[in-house]
Amino acid sequence: MKAFKMTRRIFPTVMCCIILGMTTHLIAQEIIGLSYGYEMFPSVELVDPITEAPDLKIQANAWTVGAALPLSFSEGRIIVMNQFNYKRTDLKYENLPENSAEIGQMQSYSLTCFMIDSLSEKWKMVAVLTPGFASDFEGDLVTEDFTFGAVFGFIRTIKSNFDLGFGIAYMPDFGEPLPMPFLYLDWMISQKMKLNGLVPTNLLLSYSVHPKLDLGFSFKVEGNRYHGDPNKFGEAVPYMKYSEGTLSPMMQIHLTPWFHLMLEGGYAAYRNFEFFSGDNKVQSLDLKQTMYVRGKIVLGI
Repeated sequence: MKAFKMTRRIFPTVMCCIILGMTTHLIAQEIIGLSYGYEMFPSVELVDPITEAPDLKIQANAWTVGAALPLSFSEGRIIVMNQFNYKRTDLKYENLPENSAEIGQMQSYSLTCFMIDSLSEKWKMVAVLTPGFASDFEGDLVTEDFTFGAVFGFIRTIKSNFDLGFGIAYMPDFGEPLPMPFLYLDWMISQKMKLNGLVPTNLLLSYSVHPKLDLGFSFKVEGNRYHGDPNKFGEAVPYMKYSEGTLSPMMQIHLTPWFHLMLEGGYAAYRNFEFFSGDNKVQSLDLKQTMYVRGKIVLGI
């Protein structure tokens, strides 16, 4: 993958939750149902413009579909939460050079199998496996399209309102696969306010204004690694790694016990593309900071 043949070979900005982000969601609530989400990052320039396209701008629109089904075993002592996620992102370009091989979409599929084993009243063991695919899917399906993540850790109930966990996550999504330590917390600060998340990737502070309305503030770091069609990019194993960091207020509206609307809009402080030929990084591109919006409809409990 040659450095800016990327102007015409930029992969789309697909914002797919990393394994830890999904882990936070699944620990926080046992949910069964379906979800549909949409997000939009407006057109922005590169932090450091490139010679071949100094005025290049990129806009990303993404939509997601999810389904979740929890199962329990051993009289409820072992809970297995199964979650399927699909995400597609479409890119729009401004000032793209003529005769550019524009890439308009990237997709990812994943199945998360999340197990919680209650070892005692104080301790729980957590294990997660997340196989999936992340690619432009423009060529034949190959082993390089396959992705895999795993998490193993423990959660201890410190107080009735405070759980603290720790463990190791295997993260193949940011270039070289490597294990990453994490710290989980779930703190019911008061009857209406709580803080939960996985440090260093996800924290959510929420306040229940009304049984039908929660307000909060969210910090997230997300990303994924995608495989491109070798015939298009001229490389045996072309990859793109995308990562982002966002800060935003959020709102959850519980229209009924089974119909929920989630709205989020805030500040994308960090967004980065890294391009690889196999394991060798050939280019890194940062997008300028911008505002963004995200929404989700959840049907389930």
